[in-house]
Amino acid sequence: MRSIARVAVFGLIGTLVSVGPGAVAGSHTWEVWEIFSNADGSVQFVEIKETHGGTAEVGLGGHTMIAHPSNISTGMQSVTGNTAFTFYLLATAGFAALPGAPTPDITLPPGAKLFQNTSDTSMEYSFTNTASWTVASLPTDGIHSLTRSVSLGPLSSATNSPTNFAGATGTIDASGGGASLPGVPDGPTGPPLLVNKLTADGSSLQLSWNTATCSDANNHQILYGQKSGFPAVPGGTYTLQGGTCSIGSTTPFTWTPTPSAVDGSGLTWFLLVTKNASGVEGPWGTYNGTTERNGPGTGGSSNVCTTSSKSLAGSCGH
Repeated sequence: MRSIARVAVFGLIGTLVSVGPGAVAGSHTWEVWEIFSNADGSVQFVEIKETHGGTAEVGLGGHTMIAHPSNISTGMQSVTGNTAFTFYLLATAGFAALPGAPTPDITLPPGAKLFQNTSDTSMEYSFTNTASWTVASLPTDGIHSLTRSVSLGPLSSATNSPTNFAGATGTIDASGGGASLPGVPDGPTGPPLLVNKLTADGSSLQLSWNTATCSDANNHQILYGQKSGFPAVPGGTYTLQGGTCSIGSTTPFTWTPTPSAVDGSGLTWFLLVTKNASGVEGPWGTYNGTTERNGPGTGGSSNVCTTSSKSLAGSCGH
């Protein structure tokens, strides 16, 4: 009787052992595959790839991506579905705001980085699956990345091609400074925007804003609306009446003629924001000290003046 019992126990242990390696292997056949950063590090992504054809390598949530020597650590989330030869994308908020960027599987909070592009020289996944480079070899032109072409192969420069787990892919252009657009200082971060009435009826206004606190050579635009365009509830979407586009970056600017409200309210509100050559708009400021104001366009952008999206990646001015 004891011998039979012992065989039964050993049989159970044997079953657990056969399952155990499968569970462990469910996250260890991924490799760091592609590394990207623009010049200021606001637009970054790190892509990993399942390189061994494992169909159930889903346990990414038990791992972190770690940059060295800075030790910046980014948590990951598990996936579902067939993982064979798929990709997984971690990226900054500046990347996610760019036109054509595939939706990251992990998006960092505004201002956060995956690595220090001026000092880090490796990315580590699962302790052993590491990709290494030199600071000098990392492209920061906003177009090229470092990528592998074969499993455990060397990293080499190529046009970026970020791909997420769903298979969406694209090529981004962060060469114009990417999406790291500052806000126009509103007082707490620098002298606020000043408005001087040049005519008694307000049809001509002079706008003066601080350019020293948040260095910015990007174009600016004036977004405006009327009373009926205010959100119905706090945190809601602003409806715009229009925009005065491409006013440059030189202050002061004479705004003539100013728009008139057509909803009968006699009230016109306006914002001054930046926009880069890729059509990405800077922040609008917050309505409660923490939450960004948003318009009807992509990412809460204005959807006027050929704007494609909005970026909150810049840390200055908001």
